[in-house]
Amino acid sequence: MKSKTLALILALVPAVSFASSSKPDTSHAVGKIAVLDLVDMGDNQQHSEISEILRKDLSGNSKWTVVNRDTLNKRLTDFNMNPRQACNNPQCSFDIGNVVQAEYVLFGTSTSFGNIHTVSLKILHIPTAKIAWTKVMEASGLTEAERMNGLEKSLSAAVGEFSQVRPGLDKGKHGRSLAVIDLSENTPQSRAFFDRVCTRIYGNGAYDLMSPTELAELLAALEINKYSIVPSLENMIGLGQKLGVSNLLYSRLYRDGKSFIYRLAMYDVAGKALVLELPPQPSDELIKLLDYEKVFFNTLFSKEKDGGQPVVVKDGGHSNKALWISLGVLGIGGGVAAYWVENLKKSPDNGANNGGSIGQPKLPPPEP
Repeated sequence: MKSKTLALILALVPAVSFASSSKPDTSHAVGKIAVLDLVDMGDNQQHSEISEILRKDLSGNSKWTVVNRDTLNKRLTDFNMNPRQACNNPQCSFDIGNVVQAEYVLFGTSTSFGNIHTVSLKILHIPTAKIAWTKVMEASGLTEAERMNGLEKSLSAAVGEFSQVRPGLDKGKHGRSLAVIDLSENTPQSRAFFDRVCTRIYGNGAYDLMSPTELAELLAALEINKYSIVPSLENMIGLGQKLGVSNLLYSRLYRDGKSFIYRLAMYDVAGKALVLELPPQPSDELIKLLDYEKVFFNTLFSKEKDGGQPVVVKDGGHSNKALWISLGVLGIGGGVAAYWVENLKKSPDNGANNGGSIGQPKLPPPEP
């Protein structure tokens, strides 16, 4: 009887130790990484095609040990976790990383919109529970083959890029707290754009992003319906103060007739100032709105990196168009963002403050 009891205890010890440990196995000479199937923002379902390309590229890199997809699914099943449950946030990624004893977890999204395919990637470092690296990318083409060919090249370059990243080990180091108030309607396009915004912020150590779930819970506790807020300087600063954050980023993607309009604005809550805003350029092509996004964040992060004062834009929806043209010419937008700058140059009131020419859309109904 004693021998059977001892055998049972010995059989259980590894499982108990594994389940209770919050630290991954770091005995490997290279990083052990789990790649989750990316989430389609259109249907919120897993899609494995891009993830398989990433696993293949990582497996060919000597710096990584990749958790096999079948092994990952089996481990999750053993711990009563659904391997088909879509995961695109740090919390579920952290849980999965602990279960499979990986040092890193790569997660993100992969979504197609006509001739555009967008991808966002994030790598979570499990020991510090921090996002160590992020990337947003997109590819355009008339055929799926053209888009996938472009993405494969970008993904290969990304693997080489984040193979050089090593996260800091200071768990207590944080950036300035930031909340993103997204007033877009719930469409696949707006969900993908919102995810890209969060991905870019996660990748910048100057900010500590409040998770969308935490923000929703806080707004509910404060009995605040975000859709009832008019995005003026006074209202945004007041909301930021109630949320207890240092910065507030306002985003909204909406339709005006056949065109999309995208708005982004960064507020310094403590300084009670509108830090950065671009004059919106309506377009029926999503790729041009992605250029707008690039200009905004490249400019914001360049100012942050240089340690200089951010560009300040007066309240009231007016932006200095001549300033943004000069920034684009100087290359701050970079790459295909030049198209967006060229649009500004061609507009009839070039150099004038025209940000108020496009009115705010009607507010959507309150969420149930």
